[in-house]
Amino acid sequence: MSFIANLFNPKAGETIVSSIGNVIDNLTTTKSEKLQLELELKKAEWQHQREMQSLQIKQESNILKDKDSARNRAAKVQTSPSATLLNKNISAYLAIITTVLSFALFFVILFYPDSLPQKGKDIIIYILGVLSAIITQVFSFYFGASLKQEEPNFLPPNSSVH
Repeated sequence: MSFIANLFNPKAGETIVSSIGNVIDNLTTTKSEKLQLELELKKAEWQHQREMQSLQIKQESNILKDKDSARNRAAKVQTSPSATLLNKNISAYLAIITTVLSFALFFVILFYPDSLPQKGKDIIIYILGVLSAIITQVFSFYFGASLKQEEPNFLPPNSSVH
């Protein structure tokens, strides 16, 4: 039980790190072996960071592809000669209705809070939160995503490419 208590102790991290350092000191005998081991540990750390950045880039790419496919689908429906007026405009109708409803609820809550029933006030605020999230998605769809794409830096600080 004392092992578990020590594990959750705030100083446990320091203890674990010093224990690992002691094990490394016992396994390596020369200074060059210690430096080599430290270099290998740093390489493993940088490799892990590269893999995490690569996964993040893939995830952001998938999100942007999903948004692009939704826009392409909407464009195909808009240009289709066989699509009905409702099919061509249902996205816009829903976006307008959601936006107007959200702003109407904001207006009522800000300027006429006493007119809301006390019992249903929490439900109305919850619905307003959901509508606000939908508005964010509507704006992202119609006005594009604003994700800033940066070049990933896979090199450790103070290093150069050979």
